[in-house]
Amino acid sequence: MATVKVLLQYLSTSSLLCLAGGLVAFIYFLTRSKKSICHLPPGPPPLPLIGNLNVVDLKKPFQSLMQLSEKYGNIFTVHFGPRKTVVLAGYETIKDALLNHAEEFGERAEIPIFRKTAHGNGIAFSHGELWKTMRRFTLSTLRDFGVGKKTIEVRILEELNFLINYFESHQGKPFDTKVILNNAVSNVICSILFGERFEYEDPIFLALLKLLNENTKLLGSPMVQLYNFYPSLGFLFGAPKTVLRNVDELNAFLEKFFKEHRQEFNENNLTGFVDAFLMKQQQESRNSHTYFHNENLLFSMLDLFAAGTETTSTTVRWGLLLMMKYPEIQRRIQEEMDQVIEPGQMPMLEDRKKLPYTDAVIHEIQRFSNIVPMSVSRSTSTDVNFRGYMIPKGTEVIPLLTSVLKDKSHWETPDQFNPSHFLDADGSFTRKEAFIPFSIGRRACVGEGLAKMELFLFFAGLLQKFIFQPPPGVAKADLDLTADVGFTLNPMPHLICAVPPQKPDCNWKKMAFFMPFISDPALICLLCALLLLGAFYFSTGSKNSTFKLPPGPPPLPIIGNLHLLDIRRQDKSLLKLAEKYGPVFTLHFGSQKAVVLTGYEAVKEALVNFTDEFVDRPPIPIFEQIQHGNGTDPWRCESVFFSNGELWRTTRRFTVSSMRNLGMGKKLIEEKILEELHLLIETIRSSRGEPFSLTSFNAAPTNITFLMLFGDRFDYKDPTFVTLLRLIDEVMVLLGSPFLHFFNFYPFLGLFLKTHKILLKKIEDVRIILRNYIQISRQDLSENSLSYIDALVFKQHKETNKKGSLFHDENIIASVLDLVMAGTETTATTLQWAILLMMKYPEIQKKVQEEIGTVVQSGSQATYEDRINMPFTNAVIHEVQRFITLLPHVPRCTSVDTHFRGYFLPKGITVIPSLTSVLLDKTQWETPHEFNPNHFLDADGKFVKKEAFLPFSTGRRNCIGESLAKMELFLFFVGLLQTFTFQPPPGVTESDLDLAVPQTTFTLRPQPQSACAVLCE
Repeated sequence: MATVKVLLQYLSTSSLLCLAGGLVAFIYFLTRSKKSICHLPPGPPPLPLIGNLNVVDLKKPFQSLMQLSEKYGNIFTVHFGPRKTVVLAGYETIKDALLNHAEEFGERAEIPIFRKTAHGNGIAFSHGELWKTMRRFTLSTLRDFGVGKKTIEVRILEELNFLINYFESHQGKPFDTKVILNNAVSNVICSILFGERFEYEDPIFLALLKLLNENTKLLGSPMVQLYNFYPSLGFLFGAPKTVLRNVDELNAFLEKFFKEHRQEFNENNLTGFVDAFLMKQQQESRNSHTYFHNENLLFSMLDLFAAGTETTSTTVRWGLLLMMKYPEIQRRIQEEMDQVIEPGQMPMLEDRKKLPYTDAVIHEIQRFSNIVPMSVSRSTSTDVNFRGYMIPKGTEVIPLLTSVLKDKSHWETPDQFNPSHFLDADGSFTRKEAFIPFSIGRRACVGEGLAKMELFLFFAGLLQKFIFQPPPGVAKADLDLTADVGFTLNPMPHLICAVPPQKPDCNWKKMAFFMPFISDPALICLLCALLLLGAFYFSTGSKNSTFKLPPGPPPLPIIGNLHLLDIRRQDKSLLKLAEKYGPVFTLHFGSQKAVVLTGYEAVKEALVNFTDEFVDRPPIPIFEQIQHGNGTDPWRCESVFFSNGELWRTTRRFTVSSMRNLGMGKKLIEEKILEELHLLIETIRSSRGEPFSLTSFNAAPTNITFLMLFGDRFDYKDPTFVTLLRLIDEVMVLLGSPFLHFFNFYPFLGLFLKTHKILLKKIEDVRIILRNYIQISRQDLSENSLSYIDALVFKQHKETNKKGSLFHDENIIASVLDLVMAGTETTATTLQWAILLMMKYPEIQKKVQEEIGTVVQSGSQATYEDRINMPFTNAVIHEVQRFITLLPHVPRCTSVDTHFRGYFLPKGITVIPSLTSVLLDKTQWETPHEFNPNHFLDADGKFVKKEAFLPFSTGRRNCIGESLAKMELFLFFVGLLQTFTFQPPPGVTESDLDLAVPQTTFTLRPQPQSACAVLCE
């Protein structure tokens, strides 16, 4: 009678009369069905009109079906109103049907609410050949975009970092995890679908997730189920209408989104599932019967977005709730991770095999939480004889997954949370065949591989960083494990406290040994004497005695090791010292100690394996003054590159997201680069074969950076543009000055030095120009940012009333200043080197041009994707970057006391990762000091990536604009060599071209030289 109560609760008297009248229409169907020749399984006898709804609790139908299975066995028939449904219960029965009779039970049931929303399109609720095509394409595309591979693991770990930062922001106070976990998990699937993630505060993103959550709740409601049983009476039910309205809103957003993707679509640069679908759609444009039409794209996206968000985030929420409920299990997981994962490292998928208890807990969370208890209904694709019964084609079939995950014949304690279900007697992880939370057979979950990766990395990563506790005043016994029923089983609403674990204080543990003895006064006096003696020793002994720093040359008073350094070419001096002191050594720059890392293995280990420990920037006096200006705190650096902590993380995250939104790495920016290339070619062409300065190449890459920053390019003769180029050039030269290095070593001598004052004046001149553009942006404030400055100003406006906002004027200026400097100098200088090297090695230039001619049609421009078909050209561009060692090093410093390669490095010590030593590492490159494109080619002439190719650094501080720089270098270089042959000026031979002694600025520039550009025939 539970159904009658539901009807009375939701429907008025008049509505009930309409319902009764409508139900009469089904009497004919019910009486006619009795003549069926099929031998269906037994079940409870149906009543007229309502079938077996009198014995089914529509709020928890899976529980009612479990009770019926105890009476009618593992295969029985239930009548949901006029709908006859066969229910399968228990592992053996479900396995027999879905695996051994996969074809016969491989169709999806016709469920009215899903038929109304998807119209048979997409992946989850499509049928026949359409479903086979969409599923095959989806599985293939997910694999292509990293599912099951290292690339998607990196994306998940990046999202985990954002999630951890959010949890930390609550500082151990109670908060609800539902929305934020939905956000994080959804961002992973968004990165696969669209090639990008959303900010957690993004209002559109939050609105989408709200719609998704509401539908998930409604789809399991009694009213939607009644609609599925009696669809002709849908006008009486409000819930199905809400579901349909929400789907329309979701589709409107997705439709808009893929239209934008279509405008930016580049078949040579596919960013995600949507692009791959558009590519397939394009390939089948002449096929009038293609399944790759817009409706299938729309509903495939919706299927993946919904399924890729709800199930995984719900499972993680159950996991955290269960850890609060069973703190002893949580503690054991954390102890296991402490033994396996090095301090500062995040859990990786490869760690899972070494964490059997953690793996068992994650599996038990999935089994116990049982979030999709009735799976999604199947139907028979043909008449089928199954276990002595004849089930007709088109019969709805419910594989009752809850009956498998709680099958008493497979689980010792099916109704208890017990990780031992997945452990053998030795504590090793053991797989269980009855563990099928993703279902099995042809309709098993498409995203199973992705979900398993996310569950492990999110769950293990969060438990490594936090201890999860109930809010104050809530005992673990008060935590409710009753499910909140919807389409999935969610935990009841609850709050959680995420508290950073307190690491045991080893010194106090050691002191505990002496506690029994200190009651004796004589022993107390002796202990005090020993402490005084120790204090005297440490005050007169080496100041480094508490730290085991790496060895290095003995320092002289005042100057340290400066007498061993060529101040203009410190990178060469460091390489020489590494030959004597090894890959890790200590150097004294005056009174400042620094640890130097040389060689690929040492640098990679520090910046990748110890990324959190070596993530900070040291306080370099000149950059502190550049970035701070005239503020009150001279040690607070405001920029993307030289800030630390939360300021750096927030600014970098915002910058990366904004640059992607502005087209970095996408077709949009590629088109802008090609437009700029055309203008550069016209400028070079105007020289008519006469010599021109290599610095003429600077304008084009600089304009691309300015386009991103200011929203528009400059004419090459624009006074502001010319002024900025001049100021940037002068600043870079001054940053390489020996006098500026002395200022950094001895900042107190600033009174007597002039170079840093001249530099700061030029920086202020750049700031004045930037402030003007920021002011213009404020006058036309809009959410639709056309530039990085627009995005910063709009973010600042949004956070006007936010206490402690990091988007203040100083940070805006400093961030833009960073990108102005770094984004112009490096790419422009690399392009100069590339042209110089082509003049030095004309045979290489000729081979590049021949390869371009075979790939790019005459009169056409090369695209970024063409690099795949240009292995030699690609190798040459990589070798240019390796050979020139443009930026020898940018210092880091330790964020915590760090054990590294047997040494103990104190927090805050400067660390110099020598990129020159990596790019010239004899163990990684056959001829490190020669320009040799074969470094990036295999025996068959195919391009090969090299691990030691790190011109953009590596780890969490790698170059923000790496993808933009790579695209610019390829397109500019190929476009120029497609149009011109570059030669030395008359009277200058290839051997006269100087490569050995670069011009030392902040980067290593080529000496001022000229080139002649001869048009290719």
